[in-house]
Amino acid sequence: MKFVKNKLLANMKDYIKVNENCVYMLIISVIYILIFFYLGFFTGFAKSPYNHDIISILKNLTIKLLPIIGIEITRAILLNINKKNKKIAVIITILLILLEIDYNTIANIYTDKKLVFEYICESLIPMVMYSGLYTYLTIKDSCLLTLIFRIIKQTSMLIFPILPNMNWFINGSMNAITATIIYILFQYRLGKGDKKSNIISKISYGTVIAICVILVCFMLGCFKYEPITILSNSMNPQINRADVVIYKKLDELEKQEIPKGSIIVYSYEGKNIVHRVVDTVNENGATKYKTKGDRNNVEDKNLVGEEQIKGIVTFTIRYIGYPSVWLYEYFNSVK
Repeated sequence: MKFVKNKLLANMKDYIKVNENCVYMLIISVIYILIFFYLGFFTGFAKSPYNHDIISILKNLTIKLLPIIGIEITRAILLNINKKNKKIAVIITILLILLEIDYNTIANIYTDKKLVFEYICESLIPMVMYSGLYTYLTIKDSCLLTLIFRIIKQTSMLIFPILPNMNWFINGSMNAITATIIYILFQYRLGKGDKKSNIISKISYGTVIAICVILVCFMLGCFKYEPITILSNSMNPQINRADVVIYKKLDELEKQEIPKGSIIVYSYEGKNIVHRVVDTVNENGATKYKTKGDRNNVEDKNLVGEEQIKGIVTFTIRYIGYPSVWLYEYFNSVK
């Protein structure tokens, strides 16, 4: 009788723990959705590709969610059979990744190296990271955690009429970082040890998460300062190709009072130009600027209006932009 009582108490404790973890994942999922849509205020919004009448929503939810549920239940069953075999867990994860890859998309883009690269960064890398996360959560707890996150994430994409208009880099980065942060949070939560190590882990994980969030926000241009990679030598020797410059965003008043000799970032025909202001011109009551690259022999042909100006360069970091330059030149040569 005592054995049965102890067994029931142990099962009850496990059940409560699972429920607590589910609530924890539910909160994380809601925060993810809020951040995802908040980024739309910086990247803009676009109309959802899905229909939003009741029948279409139910149909889309069925088509999208049933495979997710089936995959995660399959993952749980297979991992439960081979719970202690790490190699089998890796193989199961790889097989489930292969099951979720969109082969139709790959078939349509495989001849275009640029699109293949974008697909790898936006979809494949996050998919691999998420699948590894789902396997970890299933082994350590249950498939309920993965189902909560995946269902909330997918449902939000289907039911909202507008979605953030993110490019492949932002979308891929956000998902990769999200998978990393969730892993860190649950590694701490599910692998609690002594009090001292928990405090150290908590500080370490909190620091990593904070750095990741700050870097992402910085790259997205959420702050007053934003980075940009230099692709040419037109500002040589002060600024070289593959340098990264940090520019300060200007308000409307500041755009009217840019001192001569300042290096500004402005847009022209869809491209960002980093050149020096050499003169100010008043044209029909509007302030415009003559610009020139330090290495160029002549001034730029067109005047720069206030609406084109993005900011003024404040800092330069040497040579760290080479990966961006190589990718840009490679894809343009392919094109």
